[in-house]
Amino acid sequence: MHRILSLLTFAALALCAAAPCQDLDARLDAVKEFKTYMKKAREEALQVEAVMTLKGNECAPAAEELLKVLKMPSDALQQAALAVFETYHDPATFQTWIDELPKLKDSELQALLIKVLGKAKLKAAVPMIELVGGDAKASVNVKYETARALHSIGVGGDKGVLGVLVGDKEPQVRMAAIDAINALKLKQYAAAIVPQLKDSEWQVRTAAVGAVGTLRPAEAVQPLIDLMKESGRLRLECADALFRITGMDLGVDPDRWQEQWKNLTAIQGWRIPTDEELAKKAESRKRSDAFYGKKEQTSTFAGIKTTSTNVLFIIDVSGSMEDLVVEVEKFQGYRDRKRFTIVQTMLIETLDSLGTDTNFDIVAFATDLNPWKRRLVPGNVVNREAAKSWVKSLRPLGGSESQQLAAAGLGGAANLAAGKTNTLKALLYVFNVDPDKPSKASATGFDKNAIKSPLDTVYFLSDGRPSVGKLIDTNEILKEVRRHNELYRVVIHAIAIGEFQKEFLQQLAEQNGGDFVDLGR
Repeated sequence: MHRILSLLTFAALALCAAAPCQDLDARLDAVKEFKTYMKKAREEALQVEAVMTLKGNECAPAAEELLKVLKMPSDALQQAALAVFETYHDPATFQTWIDELPKLKDSELQALLIKVLGKAKLKAAVPMIELVGGDAKASVNVKYETARALHSIGVGGDKGVLGVLVGDKEPQVRMAAIDAINALKLKQYAAAIVPQLKDSEWQVRTAAVGAVGTLRPAEAVQPLIDLMKESGRLRLECADALFRITGMDLGVDPDRWQEQWKNLTAIQGWRIPTDEELAKKAESRKRSDAFYGKKEQTSTFAGIKTTSTNVLFIIDVSGSMEDLVVEVEKFQGYRDRKRFTIVQTMLIETLDSLGTDTNFDIVAFATDLNPWKRRLVPGNVVNREAAKSWVKSLRPLGGSESQQLAAAGLGGAANLAAGKTNTLKALLYVFNVDPDKPSKASATGFDKNAIKSPLDTVYFLSDGRPSVGKLIDTNEILKEVRRHNELYRVVIHAIAIGEFQKEFLQQLAEQNGGDFVDLGR
């Protein structure tokens, strides 16, 4: 580590030949001021702000300081440093790291440098990254960060490392490699991905389903049909992948697919449609009842169907949920026009429709979380009735009644503080993360608990913008959810009700493989 840092300092002086000295002097001065400030700063928020001052001051010493930050146990500081590294693109800044990468004995430092080089999108680093990540003796973190770095840089490399990593013994490495191949559309690795449709981990299987849908190998059709015979969320994803390969839309009925595939392969000269032919079919394709499988039992919440058998419902019970809907014509037949009454009724109807093979749980959220069971439970008659009784007992927190108490001077009884919208905490619950109790962070590697989680589908309903919590900026919340969900692979459906701006929930669904429904105002 010390050798790397000293070499970086030497590299900083060499930059004078490549950049105006005056400009470099200004950057070096910014780094000097940053170092002085960080010695005194104690509050994490101020430290994060200080790290961000290195943005626009790219030079080797700045990279040296950012590397030190990445070694700190604070997740917020690590994410800030990585965000700055994403703005650094000068190969001269990193050349020393690139040269030293294969010589390092510290595998954690190797993984960290590979991650940084990926964030900086340095194509010049690809040969060395492949050399290190393709070593049979490389650590799990090095291989994982290698796949992610190649994905980020946008180059598959020349040594076939991604194809090798697809078969790695660690599921998170397999996923990262499959995701990279999918994103880069590397058809030469399609054959290596097909066997992963039978992987022991469902998260790897869903990554493989998405990849074969992109790469479109004919040999994936039969394994996709076989996978569709199993229960769960992947049935829909298999149907979508089969359409993207064959151009046919036969829903989630494996028997229909099997019969049609047998007929097609018996036709002499039949072939998989070209990308151009498929594009034309996709333009006219409509998601109909047949697509979801008329013969199949599905659960529906707010009009969004799923074949998932591991579902979590997250519903907003903040004070504004007590407000009345404006578009009266859309909400006929409810006992009143309160937003929460409508949501409560819809959820109870959904619970009634759950199959006995479905596992589910419910979380109500406002300022804090109120889970029903804290684990998924079978959708049998006992649990469904218990869940319905619990949902019926829920009430919005800090609504109009609480406001009246507060106006009367009964602030303690009103408990208005409990009725805000802690969106970040509700969403990170999906990944077993409490933002108010951060654990020691590691800049490289992956969350080992992700593979253990059976949860694969979430319905998230809210009527307002985030108003409390560690993060309330919607873009930052979206970024956090994407970061955690990279491994968890949870589909998040988002449902909006009320008059607030709804782009946030729409983006939440789109970025996490889900559907978005606007119930109305």
